[in-house]
Amino acid sequence: MTRSVLFLLCIIFLLLFMVYSCKKDSTVAPLNYYEVGLKGNSANWRDSSFIIATDKAPLIEEIEAQLRLPVVQRKIVNGLLVSGNGGYNKNASHSFKWRFKENDWQLADLSIEIYDGRPYSDVDTDINYWLNTVKRFAPWGSYIKKEITP
Repeated sequence: MTRSVLFLLCIIFLLLFMVYSCKKDSTVAPLNYYEVGLKGNSANWRDSSFIIATDKAPLIEEIEAQLRLPVVQRKIVNGLLVSGNGGYNKNASHSFKWRFKENDWQLADLSIEIYDGRPYSDVDTDINYWLNTVKRFAPWGSYIKKEITP
């Protein structure tokens, strides 16, 4: 075998190894989507729910436990706001201008008052304030309503 053929075989082997390694690392868990309901009556239908997403197994387990509880016992959602609806944060025909950053939200027993609000009437209509000043959203009447399919 000549030196150039041996060198070419080594290069091919290294390329195949790199392709195999990249494929193995690029596996990403699919997101689970949940509808967040809001307790109480709202004057605007767009304030009645919004959608959040995660692929964190411990959070998904906590959500499944929450869904077995009566609504009055469920925790509120508290998350970091980012711009854009991510292709999923909507309520019926209305697409929100924001979403919770995937995997940067949690369930909480309570939250500070500045994070409380309504998804449309407060956050959507004053999006720059919420994204740049408040930065988080934790409506006090929120709860995980159900899992949804995209």
